[in-house]
Amino acid sequence: MDVVLRAEDIHKSYGKTKVLKGISFEVGRGETKVICGPSGAGKSTLLRCLNLLTRPDKGRVWLEDVELTSPSVNINKMRQRIGFVFQEFNLFNHLTALDNVMIGLTKVKKLPKDEARRIAKEALLTVHITEDLWNKYPAQLSGGQKQRVAIARALAMDPVIILYDEPTSALDPHLIGEVLEVMKELARRKVTGLVVTHEIGFALSVADEIMFMYNGKIVERGPPKEVVFNPKHEVTARFFKRISELYGGRK
Repeated sequence: MDVVLRAEDIHKSYGKTKVLKGISFEVGRGETKVICGPSGAGKSTLLRCLNLLTRPDKGRVWLEDVELTSPSVNINKMRQRIGFVFQEFNLFNHLTALDNVMIGLTKVKKLPKDEARRIAKEALLTVHITEDLWNKYPAQLSGGQKQRVAIARALAMDPVIILYDEPTSALDPHLIGEVLEVMKELARRKVTGLVVTHEIGFALSVADEIMFMYNGKIVERGPPKEVVFNPKHEVTARFFKRISELYGGRK
């Protein structure tokens, strides 16, 4: 397997609370892996540790052949290669949709504006944000549109991997589908992704593997259908039964 991202024995505590208790896994190029688990399991903290928005207390993270946790690494430069899609979009309210996607290209990658504009437009079209929305501000967009702009922003930077932190959790139910459809398209195009989500239908349709987190550990992992429908651990079975009742295994 051509490994893009590797985590080895990641630990993180806040005060006396141990949030991550030795997480290890790999993501191969072109794969989509899904992390599921109850609130408080440590899923979002894990994502933040992977691109060192939060520095782990112990353990190592590699992006391709570079160890991100090495003190000698320029982490700001390496973060350019990791897309991050947040729950709450994190768009700049004073910038248009197009400018939100362009800003990383011009400010971080230092691309000329014409080239940045071309790349940003391509990324917006990829996530089905049409030209009539490019000059709208976030306040003029629906939640689904805002999240798709956020995905376009990550995509435009040509990342090695995109990390998604519950990207549909802040959306109204009728807007979730449009975001999941874009994420499915990217997964089918083999854009490498690591997704924290409760959306079982998404996981079943495109994930190469589900990793189930509970109490700071990965307690079960495997092919999506096996983990969802034939879990080996009682806690995994309880979780997916509850999620199915709440969300109906939404497709």
